[in-house]
Amino acid sequence: MVQAGGGYIWDMRMTGGTPLIALFTLFALAGCTLPGRQTLAPNPAGADTASISATQAFAGRIPLVTILPGTTDFAAPLAKAVAQARAIKPGVMFDVEAQAPVATGPDTGATTLNDLDDTAKMVAAAIIADGVAPDHVSRSAKTAGLNAGVDVYVK
Repeated sequence: MVQAGGGYIWDMRMTGGTPLIALFTLFALAGCTLPGRQTLAPNPAGADTASISATQAFAGRIPLVTILPGTTDFAAPLAKAVAQARAIKPGVMFDVEAQAPVATGPDTGATTLNDLDDTAKMVAAAIIADGVAPDHVSRSAKTAGLNAGVDVYVK
């Protein structure tokens, strides 16, 4: 250090200059942060809730037929859908699934599934009556999605 006019200043010749520049650069960069996702989009758009609900409701599968509660005249449209599925894939497997909405709660969901059980049995019997082997038809039940109903999936 050299005294100049009552104060001290750094003499770059005495310190070599390089360590001092590196020290100042380090202090200058210490206050900076690397750019991240929030730098370019501070308020990113959220996912579309309808898409999320649809994905969760069908667990990645889209039903061949959906039968709403109280529907009794499903035999003709179901027979047509079964015939089309068998034309595409002769050994197709059918899964008849009763679904109760998640938002209703466990007690209401169990009651809804119990009520849909008769419809699911009739749907499975109608698929077998349309010429599908009984071992190619399965039944299941779950609480999922937003609406109650019986869905027919193909495998």
